[in-house]
Amino acid sequence: MRHDVIPRAAVLATAAICATLIWPATVSAQSDLVSPVLPLDIGPEGAGAPAASLEDAAVFAWREFIALNWPVKAGRRGVAAEGDSFDAPASRPRVWETFKARVEAYPGTGTPWGEGRAPADYGFDQPPRYQYSPQKVAGSDAAPGRAVACDGRTTTSAPWHNLDEPNHNGGRSGLSPREPFPGQQILMESKVNREHYGYVAARGWYGERSIRDLRRDTGLYVRTRFEAPPPGKRDRPQAGELISFPNGAIEIKAAWRRLAPAEDVSRFFSRPVRYYRSEAGGYCHYDSSDQPEDRWGLLALHVMHKTPSAPYFIWATFEQVDVMLTDERDATGRPLLAEHADGTLTEAGARVTRPFSPEIEIGPASYEQEQQYRYHATVAQSPQPGPGLYFIPANDNELLPALPPDTNRVDMRKRLFPTPAIIARINARFQQAIRARHPGSPFQFYRLVSVQWKPLDKAPGVLYTGPEDPAVYYSSSVIIEPPPVHQMFSGQLALGFDTSTDYVFRELRFLNPPPNPGAPVFNNTHFDGKPFLAGGCMGCHGQRQVYGTDWSFLLERQRVIEPEVIP
Repeated sequence: MRHDVIPRAAVLATAAICATLIWPATVSAQSDLVSPVLPLDIGPEGAGAPAASLEDAAVFAWREFIALNWPVKAGRRGVAAEGDSFDAPASRPRVWETFKARVEAYPGTGTPWGEGRAPADYGFDQPPRYQYSPQKVAGSDAAPGRAVACDGRTTTSAPWHNLDEPNHNGGRSGLSPREPFPGQQILMESKVNREHYGYVAARGWYGERSIRDLRRDTGLYVRTRFEAPPPGKRDRPQAGELISFPNGAIEIKAAWRRLAPAEDVSRFFSRPVRYYRSEAGGYCHYDSSDQPEDRWGLLALHVMHKTPSAPYFIWATFEQVDVMLTDERDATGRPLLAEHADGTLTEAGARVTRPFSPEIEIGPASYEQEQQYRYHATVAQSPQPGPGLYFIPANDNELLPALPPDTNRVDMRKRLFPTPAIIARINARFQQAIRARHPGSPFQFYRLVSVQWKPLDKAPGVLYTGPEDPAVYYSSSVIIEPPPVHQMFSGQLALGFDTSTDYVFRELRFLNPPPNPGAPVFNNTHFDGKPFLAGGCMGCHGQRQVYGTDWSFLLERQRVIEPEVIP
């Protein structure tokens, strides 16, 4: 198989064909805005993602969000019931909910579709089954590797949402009940669509086959050609294939939290979920109930979507509008919001001068050292956290300073990089369109916080000052990525996930095998023959492009051996 770079003209021509099918000449009419049709690509009149504007990208992200939240077709996972209304009953699953959970795509043991001969679609439409390694999750005699219920309850089917990932950055919020688990902890899940799943399952890359050599060869290809390999096909590969997901491949990351009694459930997309606990006898799970003390709401939805003109994926993050709170209170004692529903600052939000409490002084990485943090106690914290966002930082690394005395958390009151005015305007437009057609829909209470639709570059060791808004370069997500290492990410992660650097590690050579054509700068994204020192979500996942798994941490890790839980 040849691995020549696809000519740019051919990529844009393909994009133009796709875009003419789904990109309307004007999207001002409400009928254009609320549609089940998932956009295939981005750009004005088929010009492709690199030529698109921020407004084009924001419209694309919202149309994607609505299509992914359309009611699903009966008996099919990930397929919209196009003839149904967006405002279908709450019991109807939505398209993205039925994507395969990460442990379904990369099971701890066995094949994703079970035993026997693989069906034509590799079992994508089968009911959810969350199977980990029997060596880590005992399960039952009939279902080894599948965690038993902590409370002994039996359910006829598993819920669509398998929250087997805590917020990796210690993110928490709310005043929800603390028991049985996890109180204020934000839990997450990762999902993949049919294109991603089929591509991996057809090749045995879920764990049946090692991808070590393929990953090495693909990384070498990227670092020498400054380009991703051509997208892969779904049939079984021939010798010499490189890793490159097909166009249309989507990965989802969703953040959830149990809702507090005082919160308005109607303003959240609320669903039954499964979450895990580690007890003396091993792992067990809870399936949430429909009781007020055990209702779960969607806090954030992050979408990465590969398109013909964006082989680097398009990255969009939506967050619920009530989560970012200030320390100020109204006459009834309720905290004041930091942002309006469209993402612009409220009066209270404009008065916030320090995004973090205690204040964090952030020193950019230099050639000599990684990113540095210094915590400063500016205002005495309440002993107990309130309903706002906060995170528990990693202080177990000797290169990171300890928090001030009597402090074990960092409260968040403002984004480091505010929502751009263009995105806020598009937010208001789509929120109004949903409200006008479906006034009871919870999706009117979500907003786009950032979208990355093309690689952006910057100078190393300094903040981004390029042509786009800094919130675009850095992604500006605060729920999935609360600490400053992620809100101000560029280059590559250092010290685990604690800091980052714009420069190639000199001591840890195994993390950066040659060639490193941008050295001493670590260029983490390559497209159209050019290297980029990218930031935010694209830059973080770009570490996986450079080393061979096409921006995917899921494929890089393969099998999900056990659920992740907070002790």
